[in-house]
Amino acid sequence: MGRRLLGHIEARTTDLADAMFRNKVINYSCRERAALEREKLFRDQPILMGLSTRLPKPGDYLTEDVAGMPVLMTRTADGTVMAFANICRHRAAPVASGCGHARSFTCPYHGWTYDLTGKLLGTTDKVGFAGIDLAAHGLVRLPAAERHGMLFVRPKPAQPGESLTLDVDTGLGAFASDLAALKLETFPLFSVDRVAPRINWKFAIDTFLEGYHIAHLHRKTIAPYFVGNCGLFDGAGPHGRMCVPRTTIEQQRALAEGERSFLPHVITLYQLFPNSLLIWQVDHIEIWRAFPGRDDPAHSDIEMTIYRPAVTTRPDSYWEKNRQVAIRTVLEEDFPLGERMQIGFESGATQEVIYGRNEPSLVHFHSSIRNALGVPA
Repeated sequence: MGRRLLGHIEARTTDLADAMFRNKVINYSCRERAALEREKLFRDQPILMGLSTRLPKPGDYLTEDVAGMPVLMTRTADGTVMAFANICRHRAAPVASGCGHARSFTCPYHGWTYDLTGKLLGTTDKVGFAGIDLAAHGLVRLPAAERHGMLFVRPKPAQPGESLTLDVDTGLGAFASDLAALKLETFPLFSVDRVAPRINWKFAIDTFLEGYHIAHLHRKTIAPYFVGNCGLFDGAGPHGRMCVPRTTIEQQRALAEGERSFLPHVITLYQLFPNSLLIWQVDHIEIWRAFPGRDDPAHSDIEMTIYRPAVTTRPDSYWEKNRQVAIRTVLEEDFPLGERMQIGFESGATQEVIYGRNEPSLVHFHSSIRNALGVPA
């Protein structure tokens, strides 16, 4: 990939899609489309929950609202990761909140208690619930998986006879070996930031899928460090991989083939369908996840997490500086302009947006959405 990038830089070219792609602007604001996306993309597809280090030891748990499905994910006593609907089987109250470490979960409403495997241990008022089958009233299981240092859940209850373990590798295809090689399980969580901009969730993903805008919008922040409008794209099923060269990659051109080291000079972004971006930032991992707002297609919930190496000599201030760069670039430049663009989508002045051939990641992402939804446009 490094050699491909040097070739593009020398020829002043970039990877190209087969053709331009037109996308209706109503897809960013239509409630019917949003409902279809919620069902087909955020119920039927595996969703990245973060790296394995979010649950580093047995007894650890995390909770999250995944596009309307309350999720509880645990690491059980034997180290297995399991996921459940975070809903008490009595009256649907959440049995856990936030994240942390526990031996069991007690519903705050009436005190029903569940263990880390979702088993109902007991109810309060034994007379009122005499004869209830505890084994049949455990937390509802959600299919989950832990692969290559990543946590996944499908936010739709398993059907009778369906496997509770997601087949992640088949979906990742050729990217499975890439992600395994990153040793993501060695990166503990450093920071979590959440925002709720007035943009459709797809726009949040779009922001990252082309380097065309870097030289213009980010000229005072990250533009000096990257070769503008130059990059690589490869697809694996609905997922995509985009590689963008740093300007320092030119240092490798004069070196003999055996002396070249491209990795420190390339940022690699994995778009994990449908809503996640895992960015290999040379010395740390940055993950962005976008979820549709509950009631309005023009709102979204965005999470940015930074994972630093487990073994490092750098102080926390260094990783905090990287966090601030991401905040300045995306939260203070991309998303505020995106909110104005969302208004443009909703204005009725135009019917479509156009992705150029020089934006193959965008073309692939929206083609994958159409395929998953079973719609022509």
